[in-house]
Amino acid sequence: MNTPQAIAITGGIGSGKSRVSRWLAEECHLPLYSADEEVRQLLEPGGQGWHYLRAWLGSEYFTDDGGLLKAKLRQAIFNDVLLRRRVEHDLHPLVLDALNEKISQSGGACLVEVPLLYEVQWQGRFDSVLLVYADEAVCRARVMARDGVSEDQVNATIRAQIPLAQKRCLADYTIDNSGSWFATLAQLEDVKIMLQQNGMEKKLDSSI
Repeated sequence: MNTPQAIAITGGIGSGKSRVSRWLAEECHLPLYSADEEVRQLLEPGGQGWHYLRAWLGSEYFTDDGGLLKAKLRQAIFNDVLLRRRVEHDLHPLVLDALNEKISQSGGACLVEVPLLYEVQWQGRFDSVLLVYADEAVCRARVMARDGVSEDQVNATIRAQIPLAQKRCLADYTIDNSGSWFATLAQLEDVKIMLQQNGMEKKLDSSI
């Protein structure tokens, strides 16, 4: 990717990164792309990612009409490291290609939401990284309420990710989204100013 206009937004499950991404995109008038959305499209029946997985995954992961049973595959991936690595081997290059194309077409600065940015070691492909984090208890409660899953399921997902404290040391910008949205907005206003300043500097640099 290595595009200086590409700013990654990441965070742990339940941290609220999607809401932050949408707000920044609207307020800064920047295009927003999503790694998860690219995966969703790739796994639609007939999509390139779907064809890759269909070629070797067992029929138990597909419906009678060919749809991928994503929840079942997601659960299997948590319990099988080799399965996870093979799925990632098939999908990650496709996701990067799709994001590369959109970033190159954006013509300037853009935001890219990548939930597992540090887990897949893509941080070096972006000019800067914004991490959205929240207290673990807050994240857990949000996911349980949103997805209707058990506490054990949420804890398993959290354990599978790099600790947020570690990610905070690596990110260029951080947003604490543990409290009210108004408290988050106060932090976002500062980030908005920094992103706008950086975006202007890059635009000037690119014209030299």
